[in-house]
Amino acid sequence: MSTQMQTLSVRIPSEDLEWLSALEVSGASTPSDKLRALLAQMRKQHQGTMDHMTCVAWLRDLLGPFVVALREVENRHRMHSDAINAVVEWLPQIMATMLSERRFGKDAQAHVTEIEAALVQRCFQLFSTLMRLGVTPAAECYDPHAIERHLPRILELAGLISADRKSRKET
Repeated sequence: MSTQMQTLSVRIPSEDLEWLSALEVSGASTPSDKLRALLAQMRKQHQGTMDHMTCVAWLRDLLGPFVVALREVENRHRMHSDAINAVVEWLPQIMATMLSERRFGKDAQAHVTEIEAALVQRCFQLFSTLMRLGVTPAAECYDPHAIERHLPRILELAGLISADRKSRKET
């Protein structure tokens, strides 16, 4: 079934047209194509019909300019951050879970329990990655002590959790 196209006439500022013309949108070359693609994307997002992988791809596209600019600075200054790489990897996964999962259906309780499990798992995967950077006092980060300065609070919490678990086993 083909979609009937309608004409829409709008006046936009020159800088918005320049931005739209320069914007890279997969499969769209003209401003009209790009506008249609952006509208379709926003409709899917608004309706909650984007699947997880589509959301991940979209979020990575949103982060793309940041990552490209960051990589340019890293290259120019011979720098690297495993911490930022972990956040750039896991944050779209976490956000995509929330964006793609808003139709709970008849068994909402079971579905939100599954979502909770997925979100907690992904957050702990990010946390574990960051914690592994704390194995040595100087992490592979722009600031070698970026992880180290946060570890005392985490270790204190871990100690309290461990002591609580131990006392529960004894009683």
